[in-house]
Amino acid sequence: MKAAILYKPYDIRLEEVETPKIRPDQVLVRVRAVGICGSDVHYYRTGRAGVYVVKEPIILGHECSGEIAEIGDDVEGFKPGDRVVIEPGFPCRRCSYCKSGRYNLCENMQFYGTPPVNGAFCEYVAADADFVYKMPENLTFEEGSMIEPLSVGIHATRRGCITAEDTVTILGAGPIGLLALQAVRARGVTTVYVTDIQDYLLEHAKRLGASETINARREDPVKRIMELTDEKGTDVVIEAVGSVETGRQTFEIVKRGGRIVIIGVFPKTEFAVRMTDFVDKELTVYGVFRYANTYPTALKLVSSGKIELKSLITHVFTLDDIQKAMEIAENKIGNPVKVIVKP
Repeated sequence: MKAAILYKPYDIRLEEVETPKIRPDQVLVRVRAVGICGSDVHYYRTGRAGVYVVKEPIILGHECSGEIAEIGDDVEGFKPGDRVVIEPGFPCRRCSYCKSGRYNLCENMQFYGTPPVNGAFCEYVAADADFVYKMPENLTFEEGSMIEPLSVGIHATRRGCITAEDTVTILGAGPIGLLALQAVRARGVTTVYVTDIQDYLLEHAKRLGASETINARREDPVKRIMELTDEKGTDVVIEAVGSVETGRQTFEIVKRGGRIVIIGVFPKTEFAVRMTDFVDKELTVYGVFRYANTYPTALKLVSSGKIELKSLITHVFTLDDIQKAMEIAENKIGNPVKVIVKP
């Protein structure tokens, strides 16, 4: 099969590799759509994303959908031709994290496109059948590939215990921020402020239900949100950028007794936070690492029309054009939101 292999930063090559062989509990999926994630761009640009470092050639990509090509001998409920989405992380199922339902924290996780595990920028992938979900008929393969980043947004709303009574600020209107916005709105929240430095992304946020959008290049987002909230701040702040600046802003924007939810992947940079803010404001800070038990909910929300994905798909490329796709995602050429690769 064809696969796009990253050898080092900016060196991604299309090559022929062996098609995966499946175990009895797995299915072979013909990949139809793969979204380019921010982590893929980090690997492409620097060879690392957070604590994960590319040390040998790897196939990136984890936001994927496709159709069943082959089923293992022990697999039930699937047949060749079924349209599916893949939850791209396969935990051990035996550790305390897995047994308590927090399998996203499994220390033996095998996650597509995370070193040293190969991902989905290729024609076929092997997947554990219990992490494969049939796709509703009214979803396209492109939409199916976006169930993965939507799951991050849903997990963030759960971690932050967000309810309809809350006011929320989302820092960052990239794909994750926009999907988190929709997940927040699906929970009944009516007041959501969104910040970014790109007007076109803020236009998407406004269309998707943001109460107010703030361009952080033109005005101070902290000052503006304080004006909007009578100097109180919002109940919840979701950080979806991963920068030192927005990291600091979360503590200034959140109200007393509020919650901070961190989604962004930060560089290995330390920054000072006044511990008195934790105490005086009595804050709660939640980290978000991928997701757990979100795919069925995400599929229902999209299939029912409560969350909309199509308008966020701005660029589609074949696997042959993976280099161009990565360049557009990295350099924001042509106002991209979600860039999709179709093997």
